[in-house]
Parts: sequence; C-alpha cells; structure tokens
Amino acid sequence: MKTLLIPTDFSRHAYQACLYAAGMAARHGWKLHLLHVYQSFYAVSAYPGVTGAAWVEIKDATDQQMAELIEKLKKQFPAISISGENREGTMADTVANFAREKSVNLIVMGTQGATGLKYAVLGSNTFAVILKSPVPVVAIPARISAFRMDRVGFAVNYHATEVTALEDFTTLMDRPMVITLFHFYEKGKQEETKKMQKWAKRFEKIATGSDAELQFKLAISRNLPVSINRMVAREQLDALVMTPMDKPFFSRMFSKQLIKVIAHKPTVPVFFMKTDER
Repeated sequence: MKTLLIPTDFSRHAYQACLYAAGMAARHGWKLHLLHVYQSFYAVSAYPGVTGAAWVEIKDATDQQMAELIEKLKKQFPAISISGENREGTMADTVANFAREKSVNLIVMGTQGATGLKYAVLGSNTFAVILKSPVPVVAIPARISAFRMDRVGFAVNYHATEVTALEDFTTLMDRPMVITLFHFYEKGKQEETKKMQKWAKRFEKIATGSDAELQFKLAISRNLPVSINRMVAREQLDALVMTPMDKPFFSRMFSKQLIKVIAHKPTVPVFFMKTDER
C-alpha cells in the first residue's frame, strides 16, 4: 500500500491540501500520514516571551491539534488509514528525511500556510521541500480541495528524464486520463515540430499499456509561467506535471524562473516529479 505524506501547520490552507490528499488516497486505496514540523526551543528562545514553560505549552497544543486533525479527517474519510505525528526540525530537511525513513511514495502540501512563532511556515517552505525531497511533491493551491485527475498537462523540454517521469507518473496514478504533453518555444516552429514528432514516439511507447491517452501541443512563449497558466485554462487541466532535468538546467531554468513561481502560485495542483535517467 502506498503512503502519502502531508506536511501540515494546521492552517486552513494546509487543511485544503489534506482534503485533496485524502481524496486521492480514497480513490487509490492508499494511506495518509500527517507531519507537523516545529522549531526547537533553542531556535526560538531568542524571541521575547518564549520561556521553557511556554514552549511546553506550545508542544502540548500541537499534539492536541494533530489528534483533532486526524479525527476530523477520519470522520470524512473512514475507509482510509490516517496517522500523524509532530517532529522537531526544519521543514524541508525533516520532511525529506521522513520520506526516506518511511519509504513515502508521494508528498502533498499546500502553497500557503500559517504565520507566527508557533509554526514553521508551510508556504515559504514548499519550494525547499520540492528541491530536497527524494520523492514527487504535489503543490496544492489554496482554493483546491477536491481530487480530480481527468486532464493533466505535462511540460516537456525533450530530455530523457521526462520519459522516465511519464512512466513513473502513469504508474503512480494508474487511472484513465488525458495527458497533454506541451512544449513552449521562442522561435523555429518547423524545427520544434520535428522534435516533438520524434519525441512523441518515445512518450507513446511508454504510455502503451496504461490507461492514459496522450496529446501533444506546441506553443510560442516569451514568459513561461504566464504561458503555462494560459495552457491550464485553455485545456481545462486538473493538474500539471513538472520534471527536473539535469542539475545545471534545473538550477538555471526551473528553480529560478518556473518552479519557484508555480510552486508558490499554482492555478491547479502541480506534481513535481523526481526521477533519474534510466
């Protein structure tokens, strides 16, 4: 049985991500594990008014919040296994280490969170988790809570890891869906069309045997985040799939221009795949 990990700061936006993850788990027969990450006493003791006694109260309060959240979700989703815990540390490192330790299959988290001393702010850590996580991460917009996966957009840049990512994604989700593989270019439509036709054969070979129907789109673009959000609206997509490629490209293109923007302000859930070339 696959395990979904949901980092939470007990905020309303984090709860929306919990609902999305629970819907996904219920659809596939997976289990959920909630994780709240809090800072150590030494990390926050410099703040005015934070005493040892106050810190104990904060920890007790988070234990109570976790228990209440689990109970609330179990009432709404009685058919799935739901567990949770609180851990001390920094968000990105703790989540990544937990995913390795517990063989988590997928991380689902919101892109906005609570603010204040008691919380390791979820939204500001989404990007860091995406970079450090050993498994795929799904970033959920604040307004999304219902799980849907009928129409998916898959960004491609003609890299071998994208073929692997498509295989991993279709294997993970394992359901009928239409996947639109799209590429944006600045010039040279004829050359880009030839590239897409060549790579389409590789993608179609991977999708053979799955329940996914593939479509291919090319579009000119000067601003990737804007173009992607327009593609989402035009194709009525339920989710996006992004793939990190080689590290130099990933650092230059995706982390600075694309992933960071989309991770913080997505219009639909975004699956950030983690895969190596095979």
